[in-house]
Amino acid sequence: MKNRIKASVLTVVTALTLSGCGDLLDVNNPNNLVEESISQAAAASAVVNGSLSLVSSAISQIWQPYLVTSDEVYWIGSRDAWLALDQGFIGNPENEFSDGAFPSVGRGRWMADQAIKILQGHASGDPSFNYDLARANHFAGIMYTVIGEVMEDFAFSDKTESGAPVGPGNMGTQVLDKGITYLSTAISSYESLGNADRAVAAKAMRARAHQSRAIWDVINPTASGTFTTVNASAAAADAQAVITAAGGNSADVEYDLVYSSGSQTNSMGGWINDRKENQYSTQLVTLDANNNRTGVAMMDPIDNIVDPAVTKRMKSWGCGAADGNCGPYSPLTISSTRLMHLILAENALAGGDGATFTTHINHIRAMDGLTAFSGQISNNDMLQHTRRANTMIMGLRLADMYRFGLTDPKWEAQSDAISTPGEMLPITIIEIRANCHLNGQGCGG
Repeated sequence: MKNRIKASVLTVVTALTLSGCGDLLDVNNPNNLVEESISQAAAASAVVNGSLSLVSSAISQIWQPYLVTSDEVYWIGSRDAWLALDQGFIGNPENEFSDGAFPSVGRGRWMADQAIKILQGHASGDPSFNYDLARANHFAGIMYTVIGEVMEDFAFSDKTESGAPVGPGNMGTQVLDKGITYLSTAISSYESLGNADRAVAAKAMRARAHQSRAIWDVINPTASGTFTTVNASAAAADAQAVITAAGGNSADVEYDLVYSSGSQTNSMGGWINDRKENQYSTQLVTLDANNNRTGVAMMDPIDNIVDPAVTKRMKSWGCGAADGNCGPYSPLTISSTRLMHLILAENALAGGDGATFTTHINHIRAMDGLTAFSGQISNNDMLQHTRRANTMIMGLRLADMYRFGLTDPKWEAQSDAISTPGEMLPITIIEIRANCHLNGQGCGG
């Protein structure tokens, strides 16, 4: 079952047609046209759809350099900047692919905040705007969470006005915590409006955000190099609530960002499925001589069959799949009931409760008809395997590698991933050159 978060074909640009502007060329300053138009009440829904569209695009772009640095996606093409990421050199601000993704993240973040600002203005005098305001907070919460998960630092610039960098040590309190606040606002609003489905989707994302906040604490400033679990009580509370609302322990629900020709493309899907510049690791999939996926390589450690969770992900990302996803239109899962069980399992393991850990692992295994886990391998190994198989292409793998003490054989000894474990993507050169706080020119005058 998929819970799809899909932008309408109405985007920011479409707001122009809703604002009653008349002749689009009949303006004193065309550069002001879009922003003035989207602030009008008639464009409110389009503004929020535009936010979702830009947030979805940003995530599809920024996850790829993050995942290529991990052992989940590998470089197989011709562009050396992908190779550098594959080798663990994540901290280079001049890498063309992390640099290319950075502006999309800046746009997604800015539009998410702008949508909230605009909708707050409308909703203050008209409660009919409260639903779109809830959606705006939901999408901002997603964007801030992903930034906090994959970025080492961030600058909240406002168009041409430079923002000071947050600082690596403040990404938890100033970015992830803010994402959680946005999601909490969305949940409360959805619940007040009686929209239970949207509230559960936002709560599933908040559970992820709470756990990512706890993970951030154990890999910053650097990871210990040893297997480290986290116990996030707020994440557990949300996770249990999501499981219950979704239909119980057997409910298998994904909360997806959906891409289409009418909204945005999935950039990472295009690079992997069509261009074949990158591909899943052969630890996960089998490939033919042309680097096309032919099957699943990862085996279940108990039943010794190809892992059904990996097979499921391959189907959702394969051209010709039954659900029609292909190339740049593959969905991206941002949360799931499987992740909820993983959160509860890890909390139990971190607290020394092996029985509860086993219960939640087996709820996941039952979704795929697998033999129950009863100590055939260590709890740590079972957590690592189950999390890897069930969080594929969810933008979580590199942080897991750091906190589980895992290294990729492709990482060079002098790479950031080896020398400073826990390091994430930097503020890149396009922002450094333009930002007076970063380019050495100062911000005076």
